[in-house]
Amino acid sequence: MKNLRTEGLVIRSGNYGEADKLLTILTPDAGKIPSIARGACKTKSKLAACVQLFIRGEFLFYMGKTLATVTQAEIKNSFYSLREDLFKYSYGQYFCELSGKLLEEKVPSPEIYWLLLSAFKALEEGEGDMEVLARSFELKLLSLSGYQPHLEGCLACGGEAPSYRLDYREGGLLCSRCTSSQGHSLKISLGVRSLLKKLITSDLSRLKILKIQPPHKKEIAFINKKFLEYNMNLGSCKSLAFLEGLAGEEDH
Repeated sequence: MKNLRTEGLVIRSGNYGEADKLLTILTPDAGKIPSIARGACKTKSKLAACVQLFIRGEFLFYMGKTLATVTQAEIKNSFYSLREDLFKYSYGQYFCELSGKLLEEKVPSPEIYWLLLSAFKALEEGEGDMEVLARSFELKLLSLSGYQPHLEGCLACGGEAPSYRLDYREGGLLCSRCTSSQGHSLKISLGVRSLLKKLITSDLSRLKILKIQPPHKKEIAFINKKFLEYNMNLGSCKSLAFLEGLAGEEDH
């Protein structure tokens, strides 16, 4: 198939030479497509407005062996506000980078596509806590990739216990009898256990009503980071490091 018409989200956009744009476009039916938009840097190009980060559009690709060429594009949603606000932009970029790292090229992942689109819409509305949105997005991405943390009883023996530790290598809660001494289990409070369940199951559009105290947000962020680093082999994530820097500046 030489030509493919599908909707997609621009999750990476950078200049290539003086005139072209090098893109990664996530689609629901063809997965992540590395592509080039020739002449898109030129002011008069019909593609110029369609190949910016966060754009949701209808794209026509000519499918090459390594790179697809975007030959036509029409904007369905520009998500303009995400490019005008530093925090929205930074979180949106993080969601794009995280999704891009987890997905292989040209492997259909419709659930992740619609999750990312929902995250863009939630950022655009701007009514909730963006940190809470990010933690929910991370957990949902883990779940869709087959790494949802086990949060119902002890993963090893199945028993109930008054307290647990969360083992990111084993993938869930362990009671005191089953906890390993290898240093990869984390303390988890009862409140955080309940919050993790809500963040996994709640629709992103409804998170604006969920209020999480700063200590719990910090605990959940640490848990998620450990699960992502171990299970998804992410390596360095520039946008996450930038967000952590922004959070540090806000604290001072």
